[in-house]
Amino acid sequence: ARPTYQNDPVKHYFSVATGLPASNLFNATGAGFPDVAAQAENFNIVVGGFTTFVAGTSCASPTFTGIVSLLNDQRLSAGKSTLGYLNPL
Repeated sequence: ARPTYQNDPVKHYFSVATGLPASNLFNATGAGFPDVAAQAENFNIVVGGFTTFVAGTSCASPTFTGIVSLLNDQRLSAGKSTLGYLNPL
């Protein structure tokens, strides 16, 4: 279920977003965050030249997107198309 504090921002997003996939390909009533999984505990980052550890979805989402970007790069280098919209996969 979506947390109540996300109701207005998600409703606004759907009212202004363009180019969305068909509504049967995603859960428009779910929580307003990506549904992906990746390592997100003791995530090593560098801030101001110093290493520190963080955790949470703010780590998992960029990690997942970075992996998808690397996969797309490899596919393009091999003359293939990008992965495209991933939900149907």
